Amino acid sequence: MREKAIVVKNNKNQAQVEIKRSAACDGCKGCSVGREGKSLRVWAQNPIGARVGQTVEIELSEATFLSATLIAYGVPLLAFILGVGLGFKVAIPLNISAVEPFSLFVGLGLMAISFLTIRFFTNREEVRKKYTARIVRKI
Repeated sequence: MREKAIVVKNNKNQAQVEIKRSAACDGCKGCSVGREGKSLRVWAQNPIGARVGQTVEIELSEATFLSATLIAYGVPLLAFILGVGLGFKVAIPLNISAVEPFSLFVGLGLMAISFLTIRFFTNREEVRKKYTARIVRKI
């Protein structure tokens, strides 16, 4: 997946880039770029030494993008569903009369734990490098 962007800030071997709105954004309402026309700023690895103001092309591999999406959305959803099921199973032996609210809170608790776990593991340097876009060329 490649997008055009403008370098707005440099920090050692990384650059903050502002992604230009592409034609693919026109029909999409998935983020503030497509929905409100706002610009999207992200940090990208800068192995080619792009300078502030230059237009560049950034890349994030399809596999990396899909695995990041699965981690960010799939893991918490799965944790929530498992938590709700676990809540139903545990509520009966514990003699809890409000089974549904109890199950909901167990599901939300497991989902929160999954978010914290994801946050913990993504703070490691090697993981952060893998899921960071990379500037591939100047335009």
